[in-house]
Amino acid sequence: NNSAPIAVMAVHFWHCDDRYGSPRVGDIICSDEVTTNNGKVDSSSMRGAGPGLRHDDNFLPASDQKGKERLSLCIRAVPMVGLVVSLSGSDAENDRTTESHHLKRNVNKLLSSIQNPFQLSMSDALLAATVLCAERRCHAVVDALNRTKASHLPSWIHLEVECGSITVAGSISYQHFSSKTRPATVLFRLACDSRSGRFVPTFHRSISILRRLACNDPSTSDIQLVSNAALASARQAKGHIFTKKVGERESTGRSVRDAFVALSRSMDTLGRKCGVGGLWNESDVLSSKSLREKSIDQSVDQTWASLITCSGIAAVFGVAGIALKIASGVDPVIDMAGGAIIDDETNANLIRVPPLSVPLHQKIVEKRVKEGDGEMKTKSELQSELFAVSAKATTQSLELVCFDVLTTMKSASSIPMRVKYASINQLEGTESAELDTARPTKRAKLSSESSCQHILLEVEHATQWIDAVLGL
Repeated sequence: NNSAPIAVMAVHFWHCDDRYGSPRVGDIICSDEVTTNNGKVDSSSMRGAGPGLRHDDNFLPASDQKGKERLSLCIRAVPMVGLVVSLSGSDAENDRTTESHHLKRNVNKLLSSIQNPFQLSMSDALLAATVLCAERRCHAVVDALNRTKASHLPSWIHLEVECGSITVAGSISYQHFSSKTRPATVLFRLACDSRSGRFVPTFHRSISILRRLACNDPSTSDIQLVSNAALASARQAKGHIFTKKVGERESTGRSVRDAFVALSRSMDTLGRKCGVGGLWNESDVLSSKSLREKSIDQSVDQTWASLITCSGIAAVFGVAGIALKIASGVDPVIDMAGGAIIDDETNANLIRVPPLSVPLHQKIVEKRVKEGDGEMKTKSELQSELFAVSAKATTQSLELVCFDVLTTMKSASSIPMRVKYASINQLEGTESAELDTARPTKRAKLSSESSCQHILLEVEHATQWIDAVLGL
């Protein structure tokens, strides 16, 4: 049999859920060969030709189990043909009409790194293979999420695939402000890591607050930094018996980090179940496909809940964070408005993260307090009136809301305690006219097909909303 390979080498990478079948391994064909062959079937691309081949058609012996629950890059030497490259989920790669320039470039890089004697490089080949699989995995995940759009996908969330990453965009509305339909704003991206195949959230460099909060950087919140230092001093002074009132409230950084970690975990689970798209080697022709789709739908439900929460967080600490700095002229303060607002039924849809705030008015209040020995003692507290912003994230809309918050601090190392708060239900100023009518716009890139706008364009609209609320 001239089509039987005389040598096979396989590199296995990434994890994949193959309980109901493994992704089909298909030959990668260069675009020039497709036009030259003009539809001819190459005998070297035939799979499953012998009893010694595995069920997942990667041309390895049946006793080899190293490719279990993994994607495979296979290289085989075929007489009268040469080196043939195969990749998991690459059946869809043969359709060159739907392939982007990004994919074509990496397909050519993969083939040249193995077949061109002057460019041999296994590291370049493996990198190109992971880039192709990252793009395919992103498309498979987005297709799975959009497949149930009619049932529970929020209409304000928009997902797009761009060079191995998923762009998460959202249409933001504002409380008691213009209801004019605006294009979706890019909130953050989920990049598929080439080394592990996992999804990692990435943020635009202009939203430094959200970037630091997502990794729970202690320097983001001065209040938590001082409180943690006081907690360490109390622990060192009193041993294991120390007050838990210092630093007992969960910080904003920890809440934001946990939310994005949960999103990454649910996206990783969904990505392993979706594989890299394309065809599958079904374990059971009758039931494998339906069981796989049912398993994917279960992961989709968890992923959408995390996507809604993280989109609300990105709108507050991304769009509203920059708008607060522009409107007030001062940096917004983390953890200044107390904990998350969850004690009101009217605000049940608020994200479970402390709001972002800027101080409007501060004063020192003196109080007479009776001590344990019966003597009266004067204590001073810092009372602050804040303008706070949070978000209501539901399946219907993503809406930014604002509050008037009153807090007190007993000492410099204590966490602010929220005394009372009230939702701002009317605008002090008037809505200004749109400013982007006369502004010159940059020429769009020819390769860009995204319908979402940059986050800084939405910041301008959010600044107008804050100006109208505060009457500036």
